[in-house]
Amino acid sequence: MNTSDDVVQVLPEVLETPTKNPKSPLCEPALTSSPRLIAPRPSSAAITQPYNGGAFSPSQAFMFPQTGMFPVLPQFPPPNISGNDPIGNHVTMETLSQQISVLTQCVMAVSQKVNENQKLFEENIRLKDIVIDLEIKLKDANDRMKSVDALREAITTKFAELNKSLSRSSMVGDVTCYYDTNEVPENNDSSFFDRSFNDPPSVDADVMVPEPGTLNLQNREMTTIPDDVYNLNDPELMKSLGAEGDDMKWWETEPISKLYLCSNKISTITPAIANLHSLTLLDIRDNNLQTLPEELGKLEMLARLELSHNQLSSLPSCLSPALQQLSLNNNVFAEFPPVVSTLPALQSLDMRDNQLKELGELPRSIESVSVDGNKISGITLESYPKLRTLSANSNVVSHLRMGNLPSLKALSVCVNRLEFIEPLLNCPELGEVMLGKNFLTSIDFIAPCVATINVLDCSDNKIAALPDNIITMSCLRRLDLTNNDLNSLPPKLSLMDSLTSLCVEGNPLRTIRREIISKGTAAIKDYLRLKLEPDEVEEQGPTLPDIKPDEIMMKTKVLELDRQKEISNDIWDQALVCGVVRLSLQYCQLSSIPEQVFNLRGSLQELELSGNNLHVLPADIGKLVKLRKLNVMNNNLRDLPEEISSMNALEDLNLAHNKLEKIPECTLNLSALCNLIISNNQIGKLEPSTMMNMTSLQCLDLENNNIARLPPEISLLPSLRTLLVMGNTFKIPRADVLARGSTEVLAWLRNKVPQ
Repeated sequence: MNTSDDVVQVLPEVLETPTKNPKSPLCEPALTSSPRLIAPRPSSAAITQPYNGGAFSPSQAFMFPQTGMFPVLPQFPPPNISGNDPIGNHVTMETLSQQISVLTQCVMAVSQKVNENQKLFEENIRLKDIVIDLEIKLKDANDRMKSVDALREAITTKFAELNKSLSRSSMVGDVTCYYDTNEVPENNDSSFFDRSFNDPPSVDADVMVPEPGTLNLQNREMTTIPDDVYNLNDPELMKSLGAEGDDMKWWETEPISKLYLCSNKISTITPAIANLHSLTLLDIRDNNLQTLPEELGKLEMLARLELSHNQLSSLPSCLSPALQQLSLNNNVFAEFPPVVSTLPALQSLDMRDNQLKELGELPRSIESVSVDGNKISGITLESYPKLRTLSANSNVVSHLRMGNLPSLKALSVCVNRLEFIEPLLNCPELGEVMLGKNFLTSIDFIAPCVATINVLDCSDNKIAALPDNIITMSCLRRLDLTNNDLNSLPPKLSLMDSLTSLCVEGNPLRTIRREIISKGTAAIKDYLRLKLEPDEVEEQGPTLPDIKPDEIMMKTKVLELDRQKEISNDIWDQALVCGVVRLSLQYCQLSSIPEQVFNLRGSLQELELSGNNLHVLPADIGKLVKLRKLNVMNNNLRDLPEEISSMNALEDLNLAHNKLEKIPECTLNLSALCNLIISNNQIGKLEPSTMMNMTSLQCLDLENNNIARLPPEISLLPSLRTLLVMGNTFKIPRADVLARGSTEVLAWLRNKVPQ
């Protein structure tokens, strides 16, 4: 077949289906944006246009005019079967193939650029949609803001209407509203506001009505209390308001119970305050009061009275017996108000920043006292069973005597003139002692209650040495001895596992280098451990075994081994790792207490040993300083070791069904002991004079003993509430008196006490 014929037959197919030839040279044409991906097939007219001759140039073969949507394909001369072009140049197959290859590359480039332009076009459309959506949301937000403004304006109007009714409503002075801008009514619906204010308040109400019976007049620059306030509980006033046709609701007629008048300029309170007999809270802080009317004592329901930041120097002679909280700080009291001691329910007293020279008698119900910033020179507290916190910082206290304070947890007497403190004998719950910036020379006063103290601040004093028994402070976490006169530290401090913060800067220590002190508590304890004698190292607590704790025991902190004759070491290891709080070894036929029990002294609080064969308790029982409950009933005990007297946390002691002939002497000074059960023994005599230090004792069970005489003085134990003495040999009091119960028995005995 002729070559020219082949070219003529192949050319149309090549133009329709271009073939890739990446090696062919191709110039980068300037493309116009077009949604079409495939160029149209060239017409025959385009192919038959005259060819000017010369070598074919790719730059001439592909041009993009700016008119029209599609690119113009390159123009080729018509094939000549004779093999010559119109001018006479010989057309070869190689030349034609090169031209077709260039055309193919151009078509592919067009397709690629069109695809890219199509993606840009689609991205442009998406961005336009986003812009439109944002414009819609912006318009909605603007409309919403208009609704919010309308809501605020309507609420402000309602505020004004409600405040105008102050003189005839005992509900509130200032109404506090809470509203959610996410729940704005559509189209400024006015019924929304009417519904919110006129319907009874509910949990889902958009506008919350304040607590009924509360009147808030704080921060109004008032110099006097309006007369209408005093008459808010007047039934005639309520009746007249109803007659006027007011639409009164149930919450508007609640008796006033809370009155807030703080941050004003009120200088007097009239006797008409007695009309507000339903008040439970009266807040008159930050005013100009100098005196209070005696009628204030007629508010018998008043439980909280706030009078701080005034100019008061005295109180009425009578106040509400229901008063629980009394705040008098930042006044000008020079003498302690006598009325305070007559308040049977008072729990909290705040008299900071006054001019008191002494702390007067407090009611036995008191729980918290704060007298910081006064001129008190001495503090003596005899017996306050509920007192939990006492703060007397920044006074001139030179002596401190603490009596029976079984509930005291925090004592703070910093920045005073203390040189000596009497031993804290009856403070079994004391945990925090703050005595910084005084003139103390020792800390021996903490010896009787060392087991419970966890924070001891004695900074900025004149302490020259630490007592030997400091190692027995098993709960101590922080010890601050900054700026004292210590020359050395006892090496046994390193044995205190609970001690995590030891501050000794500012002392003339000669045995410890400054660089060790600067590294902190761990470095100091490591250094002191190197100074221990071999026999002292043995006193260190047991090493915790490297085992996985039992999940149940770790959660409950309880280990019950009742009626077990053999106990493996693995169980004791688990008890040590889990920090067992309660251990029960009842009816295990024990003749002695296992040594592993005393390894639990860091956590053990309850120990049950009833139903065994114990004849004596070991001296090591005194190491269980955290023990609160000890049950050794149904054994063969004839006495208790003296070391039990150091168990200051012990509250419950059961010695029933043993062979005791008298109340053990070691129990007579247990100030925290609340319940002593010593029934079914062989006790023949009671000596009340030796029991007076048992100030926390509430229950004493002496049934079924050999007591021949019941001394009346036993009824004088300050906390005793239950006395069980049936089954003894005494004949007075008679059985009919005993049958009436402990209250009658104690009353009978008190009547028999010699005056």
